[in-house]
Formats: sequence, C-alpha cells, structure tokens
Amino acid sequence: MPDLPDGAEGYIEDESEGPTGGGKPFKRIQGKIYIMDGDEYVTEDDPKGDTKIDKNGDLLGGRRFKAQTFVLPNRHPTRKYMLAIDAARTSGFRDSLYYFRRNPLAMKQNATQWEKEHLIEQGKLGSHLKTRSVTLVTARSAFKLHGAKMLLDGRWVVDDYYEDKVLEEITAKGLKAGDFVGELQDPSAAANEAAALAAAASGGGAQGGKNDRSGAVLGMYRAGGPTTIFGGSGWGPYSDGPLNAVRKSYLTREGVNEENWMYAAAERTAEAASGWARLRQENLKLAGGIYGDLPDDFAHSEKRGAEEAPQDESSRKRRAQESHLPLGVYEPQTGIVFYRADTQPTRARWEALADDDQKRRVLGGSKVGSNAWGLAWVDTALEQPQTADDPWAEERERQVVDGAS
Repeated sequence: MPDLPDGAEGYIEDESEGPTGGGKPFKRIQGKIYIMDGDEYVTEDDPKGDTKIDKNGDLLGGRRFKAQTFVLPNRHPTRKYMLAIDAARTSGFRDSLYYFRRNPLAMKQNATQWEKEHLIEQGKLGSHLKTRSVTLVTARSAFKLHGAKMLLDGRWVVDDYYEDKVLEEITAKGLKAGDFVGELQDPSAAANEAAALAAAASGGGAQGGKNDRSGAVLGMYRAGGPTTIFGGSGWGPYSDGPLNAVRKSYLTREGVNEENWMYAAAERTAEAASGWARLRQENLKLAGGIYGDLPDDFAHSEKRGAEEAPQDESSRKRRAQESHLPLGVYEPQTGIVFYRADTQPTRARWEALADDDQKRRVLGGSKVGSNAWGLAWVDTALEQPQTADDPWAEERERQVVDGAS
C-alpha cells in the first residue's frame, strides 16, 4: 500500500466506502492519495494562487467568475459552490459528464432536494430542474483546475492558480503570459476535427473534404442551438455572452469553423432556396392540384375548343356546364379556388321526417347497447333563398342605363 498523507489513517479505492480508521476519507487518483475535506480533494496549495482566491472560493483582486456562485448554508456558511454544468461550460467542456471524466480532481457533489429548492428560490437554478439530478463543485477547486479560463477577461498565468504549470503549457503553444484567454474550444471537438483532417489528408482529398463539410452542417439549427452561424453586433465569431463555450461547442461539433463557415452558410441558403422553388412549382398546378395530375395541355385544349366553337348564348352556357374546370377563381398564393358567394350555401339544417307506411327512414335491429345497429337514409336537398321583392330595383336599373348612355 502506498504511503499515506498526514492525517490519513485508512485507504479506500472508492469514495462510496468509508475510511478504515479514524482519519479523514481519501481516494487514490492517478496513483496518488488525495484527502477529501470540505467537499473537495485537498490538492497542493500555491502561495501565488492563494493571492487570487481565498479558502471559501471568493475571488480576490477584482476577478469575477463567468458563472454564478452561491452559498449552501446547510453545508457551510461561507463556502462558495457553482453548478457543475456552469463550471464545465466556462472551462470549455460541452457538459458536466465530460468535465468530470477529464478532471478527476473535481469532486462531484449531488444536490439534495432541499438544496435544489433553495437554489430555485434564490434564482440560481431553473425550476424545471427541481426533480432532476443536479451536480455541484466548489468554486475554489474549479478555479484551481482551470484558473483564467473561468474568469471574465481572464489572462493566462496572471489569473491562473498554478502560474508555473500554466506558463509551461502555454509556452509550448506559442502563447505569452498576460494574453487574454479568449474563446475556448471543446477538447473533444478539437480531437474530432484533428481526426477528420488526418483522414482527409490520408485518402479523402479535396473532394472528400468537401463532402465531409457538407455532411457536417446538416441539422445545424436545432432547439437550444445557435440561431446564426457566427456572432453579430461586433462580437467574436463564437460569442454568446459569458458562456460562449456553449455556442462554440455546438458549432465545432457540426464542423463549422473560421475557414468553412461561409461555405456552410452558402449551402444552407441554397437548400432553403431550392425548397422555396419546389413549393412555387407545386403552386403552378391547375387549381392548386385539386384535380390531381392532369396533362399539361388540358387547360389549353379546353380554351382552344371554346374559341373554335360557335359563340352564341346557348353554346356558351352548354360549354360552361360541360367544362371540367372549376367555375371559380384560382388564387395561386393560397392554392384555393374561390367561388361566387351567391353559389354557396349560407346555412344548413337537419330535418327528421316521419316514417310513412310504405318506407321506413331508419332500419335497425332489436338490440341495444354495443350490439345495436342501424341504417339511416339521409337525403341532401338544396333550396334557393327566397328574396323579397325590391320596389326600387327597376328604378336603380333605369338610372344605371341612363348614366351609361
């Protein structure tokens, strides 16, 4: 068994088990033993880092977290916590599950029902999460892991807890101490993009890369996702407020970046244009397609036949009655055929007629309930409206004739 830190008198492989002795619980992570105290793993302190955050998770020197923090009085009167999903997104991870997988030193705390209700009352948690699992982390432990990434206008090294460690990492990437962190990229998205580029370079070629990009942007607009491809109002391309890592994770998973976003926008525009063109083409069908698929020369043949036929009054009436086209006006914007109001019914009524001796209106069996059956004879009759005599009709007609002459 490896050597234990001071104050530890037992050893456990899983945090669900208790300590074997009277000391504090601890856990082995990546070959090292870490004591669990104050809802976090006790990690190595740094004198420079302690000048940026205190023991309770309050930032010093005017620094501010991107995510909101809060106090849970049932756990500690002054210790600051934050939602695990906020800690993940402000650090560049798409969700809390991936955050805890990549950061084993972040101790996951499950919020109790009272704590969720308390956070909802304080406006720190959405009411829709009242019955769902909510995980927390201490603000100090999250800051020790990711430092400047979690701060508004964070700068490398200057706003990190472990300055020497971060300085070595950013120097290898060509960055300098004091540079702003800027936009963060989801580590999983970066790995997927690198794998896609490697595959394209090995055998995909230019055409393969084009096909990959076209397939990546499908379904880019989704519920809860970005409404535009890149940011507006003068913000950065991935900016969406303090939690801009959320926006970038959506875009990077769809394969949209600084190099191909115009191609993705053009492709989406072309798809929308083709959809509208298809709808307009469908609206060109005769009478909106209510007569099904008719030959293209159907309407022209009727029109040509009408022009060739005699144009006396009786022939026009007869041809109108024999025409297969609707006796109305087709409105292409809505695809509806409108008919004259005086040819449409204005009211309807049901009228039950008594049975006569010769014919019954209803045929049925003698049983009732679910075994009952019956057949009804229903006739539809149209009645012309009765209009009252208008004594002024002849006078109006005479005035119209006199005015026209």
